[in-house]
Amino acid sequence: MAVLAVIVVVIITGSALASRFSQPTVPTAASADGIVELDGGTGRIIGKIATSAHGNELAIGGGVMWEISYRARTLIRIDPKTYAVTASYGVPGAAPPVGVAFGADSVWVATAFGDKSLWRFDPKTEQFSPPIGLSSGLSAVAYGAGAVWVADKSADRIYRVDPSTSTVTAQIPVGDGPEAIAVDFGAVWVVNGVDASISRIDPVAAAVSGTIGLRGLPTAIATGQGAVWIVSESSSLLMRIDPATNSILEIPVGTGPSGVVATRSAIWVAEGVTGRLERIDPESYQVVATAYVDGAVDGILADERSVWATRHVRPLAATTSSADPLRGGTLRVVMPAWAGSDLANPEPRPNALDPQIGVTLDSGELFRCCLLRTLVSHMGRSYRDGGAELQADLATQLPEVSADGLVWTFHLRRGLHYAPPFANVEITAGDFVRALEREARVENASAEFLSPIEGFDAYRGERADTISGLEVADPYTLKVHLREVTGDLPYRFALSDTAPIPPLPTQAGAPLGAATGHDQGYGRFLVASGPYMIEGSERLDFSVAPDEQLPVSGFEPAQSLTLVRNPSWARVSDPLRPAYVDRIEITMGASDDDAAQLVDRARADVILRGSPPPQVLPWLVEKFRADPRLGRVEVNSRDFVRAISMNLAVPPFDDIHVRRAVNYILDKSALLEAHGGDLTGRILTHYVPDSLENDALVAYDPYATPGERGSLELARQEMRQSRYDPEHIGVCGVPECKQVRALTIKGSPSLFPRLFGGFPRLGALIADDLRQIGITLDVQSPPDMFAQIDDPKNRIPLALTVGLGPNYTSASSTFSVDFSGAAIGTSNTSLAGATPEQLREWGYGVTSVPSLDARIHECMQGGLRESRCWTALDVYLMEKVVPIAPYTLETVIDVVPSRVVNYAFDQSSNEIALDQLAVRH
Repeated sequence: MAVLAVIVVVIITGSALASRFSQPTVPTAASADGIVELDGGTGRIIGKIATSAHGNELAIGGGVMWEISYRARTLIRIDPKTYAVTASYGVPGAAPPVGVAFGADSVWVATAFGDKSLWRFDPKTEQFSPPIGLSSGLSAVAYGAGAVWVADKSADRIYRVDPSTSTVTAQIPVGDGPEAIAVDFGAVWVVNGVDASISRIDPVAAAVSGTIGLRGLPTAIATGQGAVWIVSESSSLLMRIDPATNSILEIPVGTGPSGVVATRSAIWVAEGVTGRLERIDPESYQVVATAYVDGAVDGILADERSVWATRHVRPLAATTSSADPLRGGTLRVVMPAWAGSDLANPEPRPNALDPQIGVTLDSGELFRCCLLRTLVSHMGRSYRDGGAELQADLATQLPEVSADGLVWTFHLRRGLHYAPPFANVEITAGDFVRALEREARVENASAEFLSPIEGFDAYRGERADTISGLEVADPYTLKVHLREVTGDLPYRFALSDTAPIPPLPTQAGAPLGAATGHDQGYGRFLVASGPYMIEGSERLDFSVAPDEQLPVSGFEPAQSLTLVRNPSWARVSDPLRPAYVDRIEITMGASDDDAAQLVDRARADVILRGSPPPQVLPWLVEKFRADPRLGRVEVNSRDFVRAISMNLAVPPFDDIHVRRAVNYILDKSALLEAHGGDLTGRILTHYVPDSLENDALVAYDPYATPGERGSLELARQEMRQSRYDPEHIGVCGVPECKQVRALTIKGSPSLFPRLFGGFPRLGALIADDLRQIGITLDVQSPPDMFAQIDDPKNRIPLALTVGLGPNYTSASSTFSVDFSGAAIGTSNTSLAGATPEQLREWGYGVTSVPSLDARIHECMQGGLRESRCWTALDVYLMEKVVPIAPYTLETVIDVVPSRVVNYAFDQSSNEIALDQLAVRH
């Protein structure tokens, strides 16, 4: 019978509260990835171990310390006495390790995906045994009570493994999202991160004997000092569970506790993001010592005398480059016309280059690289070179977050000024309030990302005169108050929408400052804060009425844009943008043929085209590949996924076996060839682009088929399990499987349809594939495809060529847009998360569909393991929900002449990084 816990809340005040905000009381460890040893009694740092990888978890056993690295996919062996790394072993298989434990004279390593996901390592032979078959989606492993215990977050269960036979002896259902385990007091304690509970398991009966509800989402668990200890990173709580009564004592601690261990004399809590470690008296619950590690703490471990903590240091932007001697010159950019562009649209758009309105793939790069700085940003590099890592920009450091996760504080760099004609105006905190107020009031598609700010929606709806959640504490401090925990808020402040707007010199109180009177066409009056400004900006006159102001001379929409150096900008105050060239001349609206000719004839240096691939004509690519003296060709991930979106409420796609069969039958190789081949994309086997997961799932392929050509046999195996195959012959055999309406994007005048047939051709190929399993399609390409699939009342079964991609460099901007219940009607075409009431209102016969909302909510709490949370959700989505069948990840092709040096790709905007380029001159 389940035991209902009694929750007792204890608020610690006085000295404990003060210690949470005190200065370091012990030395700080040096900056290098590795492991730090602290004296368990005093908290004094007594040793450091340099390792070759970013470590995530620690275990100890056999006189040795063991560390796993999620990113490097290694198991590292360390002598804790000599601080020597004695060996490093690659974890077999392709999945990153997610858990490590020692027991039965073996090291046990759980990995993130694949059926063969538990590995046993023999320290004596230094060999891994053949893997133990469990399932995909593992999250943790522990040893105790004579068994190995493994958490399966995707299936919400715990495996008991007999170490003497390496076989599974029990599968135990637990709460939603198990992700940490401890064994003590005659029980197995399981942390359930999705439904905020603890499952207590009787190890002999292999059954849950009690479930304990928690007030905060749990993060980590430890035992000792007569209790079970749990921390909640999102709620900043340490929770003590009495194993005799299952009662809970809550103790507020620090900010974002992510790890906990118990020693003989104390409880140690790690604040992973900040690198702070607190020693807590187990009797008084007071913080009695504090240590700081220079970097983030992923894993924490205790032995008889010491506390050990992993340390990871975030990479910083390089301040120098081999291109420094080439500073100067002019970069010539050609931007071909295409219908999806704001800047180079065949029909000039008045809001082109408006940071709150006209933010498309082409203008987004110009804002980041050149014209605008934001509180945080990126350094214009590929994700493999740190380009997806968030960096401080106008802020001195990444923002601080309050213990409850609802207040973020940005501290601004001092002494930074705008470009002329505002060269004497310093950038201050109120300028960001001005930008967000404009964001709320002008018509744009990005305002929803700022909706979590308290009072933003009220101001947007003209129900308030200010955004109450924006607090200017002083000219250099901006506090952002939220109405709900939003762990990815810093990423949202990297959007150009948040870039500062200076006040009007003649109307200091004008709410929109320099943008006053320019609700349309602000791009031609833009005041820069980056290394460049639009040519002629110094002649802008904001002292006259807006309708009397003359636009800047260097920007002619759909024709040309010229950028020159901003004299207010200094390289020393901008760690992200080297800005090598003195001048950038952009020609807009040329045909693709003319753009290729301009590069071929050395009259242009690079082509900037934010469209789906190919961005460059194939003949130019082949010419440069054939003659390296001309330059080179660079191909990078565009982070845009092409996939089939399946409506979970329309038969037969309300059956997961049908959805899995669709994934198995797809000839992804043929679809890639029809898209343009290896030059324009690569086969995608899961939902989230690898750049957002740092290649954690680069080898993950849950629907693998020979040569990625699809498998009729595997598809039919799934179909036989479906109720829509009444004869169990592997074919969809009911009327709902015939003449299924399926939409594709209509062809448009661009390179893809011109060279390869466009999206309707992909639709035809998909129809041929699905016909093999009895599903026939009525493929249509209406001009309003997106409007049709976004409206749930239309009950569209399939969208064959949807494009899915992030809005910023966090997977949160994909899941919440594509699969949250709140996004139904705007962008969630699968209807995941729809309620029974909604389904009934929209006329569906199906009464329920799967939901990802609770798991999205868990990951949205942010914190140390945020990226791993989204990666685990990617696995869960692909195997347990299956709302899509991804087939292609698009690429960006850049032809780089030899005159251009220091090439870099900006992962945050999916474009060539113009500020990183230098030219021979």
